[in-house]
Amino acid sequence: MNQQTIEIPKEYKRLFDDDWREAAVYGGRGSLKSHTVARFLLIQARGRTVRIGCFREFQNSIAESAHQLLSDLINKYEMTDFKITDKAIVNTITGSDFLFKGLHHNEQSVKSIEGMDYAWVEEAQTVSNSSIDVLVPTVRKPGSKIIYTYNRLDEEDPVHKRLVIEGRPNTLVLNINYDVAIKHGWFPDVLFNEMEDDKANRPNLYKHKWLGEPNSQEGRIYNDWNMIDEIPFEAKLVRYGLDFGYSIDPTVIVAIYQYNGGYIVDEVAYQKGLSNKSIADILNNKEKALVIADSAEPKSIDEIYNYGVNIQGVIKGKDSVSQGIQYVQEQKISLTSRSVRTKAGYLGYKWAVNREGKSMNVPDDTIHEWSNPMDAIRYGFESLRPASGKARIKSSAWVARAKHNKPL
Repeated sequence: MNQQTIEIPKEYKRLFDDDWREAAVYGGRGSLKSHTVARFLLIQARGRTVRIGCFREFQNSIAESAHQLLSDLINKYEMTDFKITDKAIVNTITGSDFLFKGLHHNEQSVKSIEGMDYAWVEEAQTVSNSSIDVLVPTVRKPGSKIIYTYNRLDEEDPVHKRLVIEGRPNTLVLNINYDVAIKHGWFPDVLFNEMEDDKANRPNLYKHKWLGEPNSQEGRIYNDWNMIDEIPFEAKLVRYGLDFGYSIDPTVIVAIYQYNGGYIVDEVAYQKGLSNKSIADILNNKEKALVIADSAEPKSIDEIYNYGVNIQGVIKGKDSVSQGIQYVQEQKISLTSRSVRTKAGYLGYKWAVNREGKSMNVPDDTIHEWSNPMDAIRYGFESLRPASGKARIKSSAWVARAKHNKPL
């Protein structure tokens, strides 16, 4: 076995103590949470035989798990005693193994894992109470431990409420932010510049992203959305909303269903680097419905249309943003629990304020992590909103241009 020095910030040294059962490790971006816990678990796996379960609330593929981070660290430190497959990681000397699973609606699969010594739950701000109730008694081996790493989403995050606000016996709480990474010289310049820019120009985003503070209700544009686990069979798909992105911002696609006098919003895609062909492939593999996209990208809309997607640009005009927001506010809306990034946008999307802290009655769209999914939702609802005759004429003309691929 290669002898390697694996550095652990001293602020995390309590992880190595034996006097805790569950650990809440939380804070803002750049605080080394995931990298440090991954290093800690690799050290444990090399020292003795342990079984480690790596969990997220939603994991549709191994690519969405901690598998890549652990693999990168194994390669970085040249730990040749680990064997990496596409589904698992095993130490060939100690026999330790890493397993990767999603928690949401996966009760029997999680319960079937025997003999876990460690359970690591990433992005634990999204974990539901029902998932906690399944996981905790499953990790029951004497001396076993559960580690939750997360950035707080709102005041009612179940993991934070359970371990920090209410408290549990033998709980370790580590609240760590980016200043630890700066102190140890592990904070990249590119992140430092981003953090300083957010601190100077986007104080709300800075507090949430870099200091790990939950989103407050003050100044929110949307309120009282209901969270649901599944889309009812009787729900009718009526629209998709699409906000374009690529390298800096993600492309966001949401599906809008009509149900029981209201609407259900479901996150279909939230991803950077999607080409127009990739966007078309995603939509062509879903149930068909009209797609309403940001009309600022007419070339992309035409290209996606030519790939067989029924798509058109949203109608924009004077007061269209405020009128669109007002229409969405008037609707009874539910959001699926798997729409994690869209939920973050819902909680963080707020009215812009001036230097005196007074609302300007326009959305703060400088925080794209929150405005992008909300824009996609507004685009989808815009075509459901009762429109003026002029808007209908514009819409019909646009459809003609899309179908015949000719300029107006």
